[in-house]
Amino acid sequence: MSGQPGQKLLIVGTSLAYLLIGLEVLFMITPFALFFYSVYGPILKWFASSPATAWLNEFFLPHMIFIDDPLLIGLSYLQALFVIGLVLFLVAAIPLYYGRLFKKEVVSFGPYARIRHPQYLSLALSGFGLMLYWPRFMVLIFYVTMLFVYYLLARNEEWRMKREQPGSYPEYMGRTWMFLPGEPGGKVYRLLFGWIPAKGLGLLALYLVILSLSVSTALGLRAYTLDRLPRAVSGDMHLVSVYPRPADKLQQLYGRALESAEVRNFLQANRISLAYLMPGDFFLTGLLLEEGPRFSEAKLKRYPHLRDAEKGRHSGGLVKFFRLGYKFFQTIGTTRRVYDFERIVFTRTREIDGSPAPPERAFAIGVVRNPALVVDIDFESGEIVSIQTVSGRHSWGELPMPVL
Repeated sequence: MSGQPGQKLLIVGTSLAYLLIGLEVLFMITPFALFFYSVYGPILKWFASSPATAWLNEFFLPHMIFIDDPLLIGLSYLQALFVIGLVLFLVAAIPLYYGRLFKKEVVSFGPYARIRHPQYLSLALSGFGLMLYWPRFMVLIFYVTMLFVYYLLARNEEWRMKREQPGSYPEYMGRTWMFLPGEPGGKVYRLLFGWIPAKGLGLLALYLVILSLSVSTALGLRAYTLDRLPRAVSGDMHLVSVYPRPADKLQQLYGRALESAEVRNFLQANRISLAYLMPGDFFLTGLLLEEGPRFSEAKLKRYPHLRDAEKGRHSGGLVKFFRLGYKFFQTIGTTRRVYDFERIVFTRTREIDGSPAPPERAFAIGVVRNPALVVDIDFESGEIVSIQTVSGRHSWGELPMPVL
């Protein structure tokens, strides 16, 4: 490969696009969210406007809902690769820049003694962890694309090094792996597409095959997730808990809400068939509601700043990001047991054309889900504390967010 400016621009552009899309979770809780979504938001909305592209906005793994399942919990732990990969990337940079500083011909110590491109491998690991943390189908597609872009960039660097070091670098290549021990990627390519004379065409074919397999696997994981949601059904109403809870408990809370004539009349008039059940102070409430969480008086006395939740909703930057991440990892593999208030968020489900979605399509890809009514119930007494119609928006407006 010749390393033309257009090729480098493609490589840089693809990597930057993946970084921006994958780090949506970081931008969305900073003061820069307004500027970020002014560009990214219209893209999400455009995808959401057509059945052919709406699936790109969907999440193929749970984010707002915590599921007590070994496979899903195991995948959640792999989100740590985001940080581990970044650390390994910095570690791999030490011998590289040491070699450049002291004019080494070929850097072949540290991780470079076995692998020619440990930094790209580290970024691939980090990207995988990021994809699992914010698993939109769109992020998955860009991740797979980014892997192939890294391969092209690595080949370009090797082409240049062989020209600059015609003796030592080919010898170095002969005793090291490109990315992984045994170079399984090369073996798969030769097995499936080695017969294609034009290598570029073979790489394109391999890319399309891997992309198709990745999307198919993600669709399977989404179906697996839906099958294991902590939920119950009462008539046409699907009840989904954000934490694992017995089905009879969910039905009991729903029955308590139906004791209110106001709730019954609203549900009947608006054809609601989906409800989320959560603690009143659930820390990911903003993904579903812009009205924010509900706190007990005891908690408000202990943390007075919570009375003005709107004030710091999009502030805090990295500190807030890592605080949310810490809370998220605290919940992995656990069941929350402390509820001051029970909260039921009744949610409208509609098709892309605006028509109401039937109950059996409550979780279908492309169905739009907007909060409509919030019922807060005191945990101890079971008394309905408040019934509130809501805006139908979440903390970031009407952009597609992970509510499964």
